[in-house]
Amino acid sequence: MIHIRRGRRARIGAEIEREQPGLSDGERRRVLDERLREQAAIEAEDFVWRREQARADQARQAVVRAADQARAERERAAAAVADASRQALPCEDCGQERAAGRCEACGYRRRTEAAIVEAGMVAATWSADLGDQGDVAAVSTGVRASIEREIDAARADYLRAMVPADQHGDPVGATAALAFGGLHTAEQALAEYRREALAMLGRTEEAEAEARRVYRTEQSRRWFKHNPDGEDATAAAAKAANAARGRTAEYLLATRLVQLREQTAARIVAMPASWMDRLSELAARPLDVPGVGLIV
Repeated sequence: MIHIRRGRRARIGAEIEREQPGLSDGERRRVLDERLREQAAIEAEDFVWRREQARADQARQAVVRAADQARAERERAAAAVADASRQALPCEDCGQERAAGRCEACGYRRRTEAAIVEAGMVAATWSADLGDQGDVAAVSTGVRASIEREIDAARADYLRAMVPADQHGDPVGATAALAFGGLHTAEQALAEYRREALAMLGRTEEAEAEARRVYRTEQSRRWFKHNPDGEDATAAAAKAANAARGRTAEYLLATRLVQLREQTAARIVAMPASWMDRLSELAARPLDVPGVGLIV
């Protein structure tokens, strides 16, 4: 503050010397004191204004914070009500009460079904003619039968290992545990079918051609040009070729899965509506249509 005041006094004194160079020392001090008082009054007024502005800003921020807190409380309350309502819903698959729309066991069953369908398509990517829907369906059916047998065997092993008291004392938990076991078995089978598909697709002509191309490219690197058939060159080329073969197999698997999914979606869209759906639609039509009579 002392430094600021000294600087202000020197500045105003220089202004007075520049504006009124002929003033005596007494007159110069009087004019300087007057201007210092005026400057102090201006600064005090500015300070009061800024303080009032700060208070007003704080008040507005407090109002905004209170509104945000109230909105957050309302959203939390609405979310709690919605969650309570959702938790009260029965399972849409098995009807179990208070299952939040789907019980744990049915959730596992749906994931199991998705894994079985995916495994069937993965197996069909290399073992079926993708243009023949019957061939694809036959492969998928065989895969489903195989996985379901594995699930049944795993379920039987689990039931033999389960204590009867636990099975009868907590039937919901036992059902969920069995469903989770089925999901685990299906996911393991899906991983195995995927490994088998990648191995078989890695033997296709596309993968072999890519492996040969990468092998030649790697073997002709400038650091191997002095001995392209040497041990280091052939080892590096073989490693690069294997990696290229794996990438090609991954690409073939992904593109063929996309093709199968698109074919499945198109078949579902083209599938005619069931008689139950068509009868429901017809039942909703009005009967008092001119020119149409009822046969009794």
